[in-house]
Amino acid sequence: MVKSSKEIPKYMYPQNDFIFKRLFGYEGNEDITKDLVSNIIGKKIKSLEFKNPYLLRENIDDKEETLDIKAILDDDILCDIEIQVANKHDDDKRIMDYWAKMYRQSIGKSENYEEMKRTIVIYITAFDLDFLKNVEKYKTKWSVREENLKIKLTDVFEIDIIELSKAKRQLREGKFNEISNLKNWIKFLINPLELEESNVEDLSEEIQKAYERWHDINLTEEERDAAERRCKDLASIESAKEYEHELGIKEGKKEREIEIAKEMLKNNEDIEKIKLYTGLKIEDIQNLKKSLGI
Repeated sequence: MVKSSKEIPKYMYPQNDFIFKRLFGYEGNEDITKDLVSNIIGKKIKSLEFKNPYLLRENIDDKEETLDIKAILDDDILCDIEIQVANKHDDDKRIMDYWAKMYRQSIGKSENYEEMKRTIVIYITAFDLDFLKNVEKYKTKWSVREENLKIKLTDVFEIDIIELSKAKRQLREGKFNEISNLKNWIKFLINPLELEESNVEDLSEEIQKAYERWHDINLTEEERDAAERRCKDLASIESAKEYEHELGIKEGKKEREIEIAKEMLKNNEDIEKIKLYTGLKIEDIQNLKKSLGI
């Protein structure tokens, strides 16, 4: 693989949902999307056709949804491919909402349930999911099973989740044991430039195509502005989260210092000693002393 001769801006990385849809939901790129899906669901897909991503409202008060990428696979299987880059802490419900609406609309207004189609949601995140925080695996597959017998209720339901943040940590720590072609797809989604160090023979034809098409994407000025704006929005969200996290730590530390100071004051400890142990200002300690009526 030839190394990039130009600097690629951050907003062009596939983790940007705008670029992801521009690459994997673009007519003419069905071959690379088909290979990505095949590697994620663990089954060879022979055909893939992009469909209108809009989920129509059944009632006027329903929320209108737009899927990232909606496709029809072999045997009329419906497939929704989503990439989420900002944690809104509702992903468990969001995933089910995507699946349920697409499944329900697979027969339109008909009530012939025999015609309802197998529906798969592929949910890729750039962050650790709240409900999977104690799960080490970066990739999980979900179905509906009886709790004790482990018998599958139905084949129409499948959700495949990939947490790129976990995969990235495992790659960095040398713990990423994936041996299939999925490993290179994961690397591509995290940062395509990392594949530049790979030998061409180690990469599938489809991944080489994906890299070339990504590298050669020509965005219009309007599309470029949208991609850059999306990247900045996400950076702002992450900065706000980091600030809130740091603020929470500082506030928690201050509360502990105050509690320690109160106990030391009750034990008639010297103010200078309390300052040394807690780091609080003498003025704050004196105010605490007054509030305790000491």
